[in-house]
Amino acid sequence: HNSILNFLANTLQSVNGSALYADVPGFKNPSIITGDTYRPDLLLSLSNGSLYVIELTVGYETNLKNNVNRKKAKYKELVKQLDENFNEVNFINLSMSSLGIFAQECSTFLEMLGNVGLDKNYQT
Repeated sequence: HNSILNFLANTLQSVNGSALYADVPGFKNPSIITGDTYRPDLLLSLSNGSLYVIELTVGYETNLKNNVNRKKAKYKELVKQLDENFNEVNFINLSMSSLGIFAQECSTFLEMLGNVGLDKNYQT
């Protein structure tokens, strides 16, 4: 989990005109924006007023759907609260298994990469 989170934070900090908050050492903590009740793994705030709330979950394949549903329910209220202060708030539920299987909901992460211009960096 932490290795993936570090990789994502280091990659997303290169997005032009953005501010990144990450729950890892060396980055501004997401609680600056969210407060202490909720602590998503990453927040990416764009200059156009959009905010991406990114929650990473790594677990067993058999728990993928349960993890997706649990995180979606957990952050539903936070997304609603943040929507009052940003033009658009997008929740990215990045749930994967420890063997590298991605939940279907991870497609929103790929969309986000396209929206911030990072998808072109990783095409083969």
